[in-house]
Amino acid sequence: MKTKINELLKESGQTQQQMADYLGISQASFYAYTIGKAEPSLEKLIKLADYFGCSVDYLIGHQTSNMLQIDDFSENKKAVLHELSLMTDDQVLLLIGYIERIKEQTIENAVNKIKYSK
Repeated sequence: MKTKINELLKESGQTQQQMADYLGISQASFYAYTIGKAEPSLEKLIKLADYFGCSVDYLIGHQTSNMLQIDDFSENKKAVLHELSLMTDDQVLLLIGYIERIKEQTIENAVNKIKYSK
């Protein structure tokens, strides 16, 4: 795991201190992850995976690629990817903003907004 964390840290251009701040831990604790003296908790692993855009499996070495496996997606998610591939970059930016707002709401609130906006 230390190798993956070091590779991703280097690719991101972030410092150990910046990552420690993001995780809410000391720089010494993060350094311990990078040299294999300590392992992050599940909560910290998830946060690292989210930050680096990879899976927890990739971080811990159970997956050799940090690419998403589209075969594992539901049909609805595959349909969204198809629609996404047809959009301009500006449309994608708008969609990302909308997705962030949706994630902040409960599903029920989102469904009610969709129903009443028609």
